[in-house]
Amino acid sequence: MNKNIIKTIHKIMDGIDSNRITIFTSHLKIDGNVYKPEGRCDECHDHYLTMENALVCKLDDFCTCTEEQCDCNDYVCFRYNWLNVCTNEIVAFSVLK
Repeated sequence: MNKNIIKTIHKIMDGIDSNRITIFTSHLKIDGNVYKPEGRCDECHDHYLTMENALVCKLDDFCTCTEEQCDCNDYVCFRYNWLNVCTNEIVAFSVLK
């Protein structure tokens, strides 16, 4: 995917009034909040989607439990306050309400 993916994500986020997202790369599932620069250096992030409070899990290790408050992924996932995701690595995404 290219830099237009950032514009697409932001447009969808504005449409449903949410900044929560799930991103899939070929090996990772990333959940978090998209950081919007709000007029500051909008073009600085052409190739990276900046996320806050990101939870990164390897797809091979991802738990499939069905409990609502499942916490088994806490042991195979890593949380980052800030994370930049290269837009070229995104293969799928979903903006969450």
